Amino acid sequence: MLLIIVGTALAWLFGLQSPDAIIASLSDAGFNPPQFHIDSFIEGLPHALPYLASAVPLGLANYVFDLENIESADAACDSYPTRKIMMVNGCASMLGAFMGNPFPVTVYVGHAAYKEMGASIGYTLFNGVIMFFVCLLGLGALLLSLIPGAAIAPILVYIGIVTANQVVRETPKLEVPAIFVCLFPWIGYWALSLFKNTLATAGTNAQEVGIEALAAKGIYYQGMVGLGNGAPLASLLWGCMVVFAINNTPLRAVVAALVAAGLALVGFIHANGVGFAQPESMMFVYSYLMMATLFGVKHFYNLKESASEPVSQPQPITPATKATEAV
Repeated sequence: MLLIIVGTALAWLFGLQSPDAIIASLSDAGFNPPQFHIDSFIEGLPHALPYLASAVPLGLANYVFDLENIESADAACDSYPTRKIMMVNGCASMLGAFMGNPFPVTVYVGHAAYKEMGASIGYTLFNGVIMFFVCLLGLGALLLSLIPGAAIAPILVYIGIVTANQVVRETPKLEVPAIFVCLFPWIGYWALSLFKNTLATAGTNAQEVGIEALAAKGIYYQGMVGLGNGAPLASLLWGCMVVFAINNTPLRAVVAALVAAGLALVGFIHANGVGFAQPESMMFVYSYLMMATLFGVKHFYNLKESASEPVSQPQPITPATKATEAV
């Protein structure tokens, strides 16, 4: 709260906020009670079908985020029933869709950070009540005109630092490399988003500029597309394969690699959109299949090695042995 107050005061002091924005935001204020829009929902279904290509991967990513945040809370010694949380999120998202809300519900990140700040269930309840009244009265634009985004950013940075610290602290030492492997798809996603937004600001795109021209300047656009698209799912699967390899459980790594190959085959990861056996996706499919084969070979090698090890025979129990065990 202190960060928001100081940041807001500095923004107004240095003229970064405009009083005109407050006046303009008041036009959105008013009583806006939630209403059911089932007819609009049904009418909009045909128009929504083309967007399933992005909605389905986003839904899967949202599912992963929920699990990650539940696990984060559990690592902070606060266990919650996963099934109930996922059911509430799903039902709330469906109810919101019938009431005109296009945004799915998810478990918000930062449980460990809020706990370190001394927050408890009352903090979450207070936030929910405040956000309900802000939306009910149409005050969202007013708050954004009063409080600059730069004043809120330090809170998100703090949450990220605490969460990253928790991940490294709670992860077994041998499995720490998996954390950094999981970061690679996210770095690609960040670079891809930044590059696309830059080109869009200039009124162009990568195809118009030319993939080869970009590569000549050291910008490998296709690499960013392959690495960044589907980052939530790709990072999870990469981390699984690394952990399974470290713990010498190659059969599980085979399953993870095959799942990754299946997702790449339908364009959920490493592709610009959903589509079956897209040319740009097939090299990832083949790569995952080769990895699955490699892990499969390691699994059979482990079996062969275990079979060749001599089996120790149990020693016969004699009166002398019993006496020794008793001592």
